[in-house]
Amino acid sequence: EVCSSDLMTKTKKILLAFMCFIIIGGVLYKINDVRQKNEKSVQAIITNNQNIKLKKIVNEKLLAKAKAKKVEQAKEAQKVKSAKEAKALLEINKKKEALKKNLAKVVVIDPGHASITSKVLEREAPDSIKTKIKEPGGAQGINTRTPEYVVNMAVAVRLKALLVKKGYNVKMTKTQNSQMLGNIARAEVGNNAKANLVIRIHADSNDDSSVNGASMLVPTDTKNTDPIYKLSKQYGQVVFRSLIKDVGMNDRGVVERDDMTGFNWSKVPVILVEMGFLSNRSEDQMLSTGAYQDKLAKGLADGIEAALK
Repeated sequence: EVCSSDLMTKTKKILLAFMCFIIIGGVLYKINDVRQKNEKSVQAIITNNQNIKLKKIVNEKLLAKAKAKKVEQAKEAQKVKSAKEAKALLEINKKKEALKKNLAKVVVIDPGHASITSKVLEREAPDSIKTKIKEPGGAQGINTRTPEYVVNMAVAVRLKALLVKKGYNVKMTKTQNSQMLGNIARAEVGNNAKANLVIRIHADSNDDSSVNGASMLVPTDTKNTDPIYKLSKQYGQVVFRSLIKDVGMNDRGVVERDDMTGFNWSKVPVILVEMGFLSNRSEDQMLSTGAYQDKLAKGLADGIEAALK
């Protein structure tokens, strides 16, 4: 019985020790598990903080890069703006210089014909015995019945306005349709003004109503016109080229003439433009409209500016 009792006591002690071992093992396991979880949590927090710091650094770098790019773009924009402003200023200065130069240049505009005719004779050239009447009256529109002198004056007034705007010193041989001047007197206006160019404004006529287009008349090289021949022809070609380009009418060319009183008495470069045919129904209609007269004036003004550069 004593032995049996001792055995029971030993067994209980072993069981108790085993249970204690299990409990202690479980506690240690739990403690270790909690520790590992804490370590993971701490590591996650550290990693997260590192990620936040890294993201912040990346964002700061990107922001700095964006700012630098913006500054560079602003510099480039300023350069472009400065270049544009410099170019604009250069253009303004060029225009100012052109206006100054043009102001010293005299252009005389001679609107052809008048509402009053004159059969008084005048010599065709200083050394000629041939004579012509001072004012034959000019042509008339085949449909509109508009007198040539009305068309000529309308274009002349528009041309003057454009040339004044370009800075030229502009003189007119006459400002009223009722003013009757002979061709010698018209030439003297240009001579007395020491004009850089005299432009005579006319419209044409022909028995054949199908004939149309513009032409530019210039002096032939004669004893009287030799000093002005080359410049007159050169100016005539440049002005006529501009007129045809701007208006687009039929080109009848630059024609030399030795029978024009206004040419033969001129001591300064002179040209005469025939803007179209009043005997042609279509051109008659156009020549009588303000819009077409504006186009003619612009073509002539641009040509004169190109010629006198």
